[in-house]
Amino acid sequence: MEVPEGLDYVVLRNLTLEDRNQYLFIRDLEEHKARAEGVPTEGEIMERARESGYWTEDDDDVEERAVDHIAYLEGEFKARAKFKSRQNIIRLQIDDAQAKLEHTQAKRNGLKQQTAEYLAHEVASFMLLRRVALRPDGTPLIPNDAVHLSLKENYLMFIFYLIYEMMSEGAFETAEIREIARSTEWRLTWGLARENLPSIFGCAVGDFSINHKMLIYWSRVYDSAFESTEPPEADIVDDDDRFDDWLATRDLERKDKVGRSTAADHHQERGHMLDGEYVEQCLCGMKAKNAGKGLGERLPHQQHCLYGTWHEFTQEEKEARARQVYGRNTANVRKLLDSEQEQVLKRGVVEEQDLRGKRTRSMLSMPTKVIPIRR
Repeated sequence: MEVPEGLDYVVLRNLTLEDRNQYLFIRDLEEHKARAEGVPTEGEIMERARESGYWTEDDDDVEERAVDHIAYLEGEFKARAKFKSRQNIIRLQIDDAQAKLEHTQAKRNGLKQQTAEYLAHEVASFMLLRRVALRPDGTPLIPNDAVHLSLKENYLMFIFYLIYEMMSEGAFETAEIREIARSTEWRLTWGLARENLPSIFGCAVGDFSINHKMLIYWSRVYDSAFESTEPPEADIVDDDDRFDDWLATRDLERKDKVGRSTAADHHQERGHMLDGEYVEQCLCGMKAKNAGKGLGERLPHQQHCLYGTWHEFTQEEKEARARQVYGRNTANVRKLLDSEQEQVLKRGVVEEQDLRGKRTRSMLSMPTKVIPIRR
């Protein structure tokens, strides 16, 4: 990428709330002007592309499935490390899928560049770049329209690169943010001033960058772990994958407690094993896709997937579970239970001291001392 001569460094200052509002205002204004001049919207341009056959269902399928398919193939590639011939086949499949994805993305981008939304974004982003791009000495990189036009004509890729970095706000990788959030130096600063966030970053809350927000988010995640009644060991905290597993296990245990408490409100019997269970099977494949991802990166399960939810048994399922539990008893215990059931059916109401004697209670591992009810 060619850059202007003598320009070794460019400083992009953090976007402020005023910067973001100005960008949105200019973008909306320019989009309205473009549509008034007859420039099609993205929806209109895609409709025309479909009608002409330029954009097909295959393109939709590639956009929807290619990324997940490539991730799956890369996982298979790692798993087949001992089988080089199989890896070679998988590598060809990965290359083919990536080529199809790049081709489809190029088609999509080409169509987008003809839309009112894209033109509006381009005008607004160039305006924003003039506000935040500085030379190392603090002077504006684009001080006037003449410099602006010169850079667009001669160094367009350089300008687009700066716009991309500006709009992404120089976002760190999640792993880097997490490493900072759990570091000793940051934990000390965070502990002293976490109730006064502007004092930590030296700017108003509205001016926080994506890095500021993500650092706050992960700092609070680690707070919840460190302040837990059973906090994780230090080696677990330092390992992102193991820490994510610890969080998932803790959250599942909390759901289990809530689910059991809710079930108790709806059932006189406390035999939760017979009432229902948490669904552990993922039907949409999202559990496998989220493996190894950070807490903030995980994708939600699809609506038809019941994974992690409380499933209340139907009457048929309850009866099947009851028969399963009943079948675990010994022959003598089953005979005893059948006899007791017959007595209850015949007499209607039977006090326990009249139903079970000391020997029977001993057989069932129950307390043998019975206090009769005074009437």
